[in-house]
Amino acid sequence: MPQVWAKGRRVDGMVKDSSKNLAGWASPRTVVVLTLLFIAALWTFVGIWVVSARQERIVAAGESLQRMTHAVEDQTRRQFRLLNVFLAACAQALEANPGRDPGRDPAFRKLIEGFQSRTDSAIEIRLVTTDGHLVDTLKEAASPLANVSDSDYFKAATSAAVFIGRPTRAQPGGNVGLPVALRLAAPAHGISMLVAVIDPAKLSEILDKQRRKPGGSITLLRTDGTVLAVTPDDPQRLGQNVAGGVLASELPAPRLSNVVLLEDTTGTPRRQLTSYGSVADFPLVVTVSADYDEVLAPWLKQTVWVLLLALGISLPLVVVAYRSLHLLQALANRDAELQHLATTDWLTGVSNRRHFVESLKEEVARAHRAHSPLTVLLVDIDFFTRISDGYGHAVGDQVLVAFAEVAKEGLRGSDLLGRLDAGEFAMLLPDTDVSEAVVLAERLRAGIADIAIATDNGTVQFTASVGASQAKDTDQSFDEVLKRAAKALHDAKAGGHDQLVVI
Repeated sequence: MPQVWAKGRRVDGMVKDSSKNLAGWASPRTVVVLTLLFIAALWTFVGIWVVSARQERIVAAGESLQRMTHAVEDQTRRQFRLLNVFLAACAQALEANPGRDPGRDPAFRKLIEGFQSRTDSAIEIRLVTTDGHLVDTLKEAASPLANVSDSDYFKAATSAAVFIGRPTRAQPGGNVGLPVALRLAAPAHGISMLVAVIDPAKLSEILDKQRRKPGGSITLLRTDGTVLAVTPDDPQRLGQNVAGGVLASELPAPRLSNVVLLEDTTGTPRRQLTSYGSVADFPLVVTVSADYDEVLAPWLKQTVWVLLLALGISLPLVVVAYRSLHLLQALANRDAELQHLATTDWLTGVSNRRHFVESLKEEVARAHRAHSPLTVLLVDIDFFTRISDGYGHAVGDQVLVAFAEVAKEGLRGSDLLGRLDAGEFAMLLPDTDVSEAVVLAERLRAGIADIAIATDNGTVQFTASVGASQAKDTDQSFDEVLKRAAKALHDAKAGGHDQLVVI
C-alpha cells in the first residue's frame, strides 16, 4: 500500500506540474505579451518593408532617369554635331568664294535648301552682316530683317566653335528661335556670321519622345542656366535663367550625372526627381525629370494594401486575444469557484474536512522544519443532534452558521477553521502554543454562550466542548496530534460537556 500511495503521489505531482505549465502558457499576461510581441514584430516588418520599398522605388526611378538622360545627351550631341558640321561647311564655302554674293549663288542656296529640307524646316539658316543685320538667302523679305548686333551670340560667337545663343524672337510677333552662330574667319561679301535658327517647338517634339509620361519633363539648358528647350513645350520658359534657382549648386559641378530631388516653387508647388548630365563637346546640360508623387504612386498603392493586410491580421488577433482574456478570466473564475466548492463547507463557508486535513499535513511538516509551535483545537457543539432533531434541521443549520461566525471572529489570517462532521469543527493555529490556544478557546466558549436563536418552539442556546493539543517534535505524522486533540475532546465531553481539555 505505501508503494501504491507513492506512485499515486508521483503521478499527481506530474499532473500538477503539467497543469502549472499549461496555466503559465495560458495566463492573461502570457496572452498579452505574446500578442503584443507578434503585433510589434508584424508592424516592425511592415515599417521596414515600407521604408525599403520606397527607397528601392526611388533608386529604380533614378536609374531609369539616368539611362534616359544618357540617351537624350547622345541624341542632342549628334544633332548639334551635325549642325556644327553643316555650319562649318557653309563657312568654308563662303570663305572659299569671297567674291560671290551668297544670296545669289545657286550652289550655296542649294546647299542650304538641301539641309533645311532634310530637317523638315525645323532649322533655318540665316546670314549676318558685319553690322548685325539678318539676311535670308532663300527668299526676299518684304522688309529688312531684324538687327541682332545686341544679341549675345553676335557679340560672343567666334570662328573656333559654334555659339548657342539665348532663344529670341526674330522679329516682333514672330516665333521664338534658338540661334546657333558661327563667325567667319574673314567676312565675305559683307557677311561675317552664319546663324542656324532652330525651332524650339520642333526640338521639344523630338525630346518629347524620350520623356517619361505622364508628368515627366526634359529640359535643355546652357551651362549658364539658360533654358533652350523644354518638353512639354512651354514657350514662356524659353530664355529664362535657372542658374540662381534649385540647380544653382548642381550645374557648375564637375560631376554631372546625378539624381536630385527638387522642389518646384513656381506655380503649383511640386517635387520632382531630376537627373542631369552634360552634353559632351557642347556647353549644354540636359535635365530629365519625373514627378515625385507619380514615381511613388505604385509604392503608395502597395503600401496601402500591405497596411490593410497588416490591419487585417492585427485586428482579428486583437479580437482573439481579447476574447481569450475573457475566456481565461471566466476559466479563472470558474476554477476559483470550483476550488472554493472543493475546499469549503457549503453551509458555513469554512474549510471542509478534506481541505482541513491537507492543510494540517502541510502545517505539521512546516512546523517540524521550522521548529515552530502549532496547536489544534477540536470543538464539538454539545447535543447538536438533539437540537437538529428536536427543533428541525433548519434550526440546526442556523446553529452551525452562528457557531462558525463566532469562531471566525477570533482567528488570524494564517489560522484555519474547518468543519469535520455534523456538529464538530477544528481550528488549526500555526505559530501558536497551547497556552495561547487556551485563551482563544475560552473566548470562543464565552462567545458561544451568548448565541440565542429564536424559533417557534422557543429560544435555542447551546454550548461547546473543546479538546486542545500542541504538535510535538516526536510526532511521526499529523495523525498523532489530531488523535491527541480527539482524545482531549472526548475527555471534555465525558466530563460533562462545556469544558476545555488539553492533552
